[in-house]
Amino acid sequence: MTLAIIGAIVLQAVKRLASPCGAGPDPRTGPGACSGVSAIAHHIDGVVTLCAAACAVLAAAAFVWYMLWGYKSTGEADGNRGAPGS
Repeated sequence: MTLAIIGAIVLQAVKRLASPCGAGPDPRTGPGACSGVSAIAHHIDGVVTLCAAACAVLAAAAFVWYMLWGYKSTGEADGNRGAPGS
């Protein structure tokens, strides 16, 4: 889950940095305004989006696995049989 949250934060940062490269009616945006960090962010935008989506899918799959099968394998569903003093 932590990776999914970090991925979302990085994705937002990349989108904000790449915003000058977007097309629009403003003459300060578009291909001529795209240089430096904005150009790099524009080029890696797709990769960062895929990585953030993969982290989110992995977090969801881990959550579903734990809810359906994970807690049963640790024995916590059967009570405190393994607790000290019992």
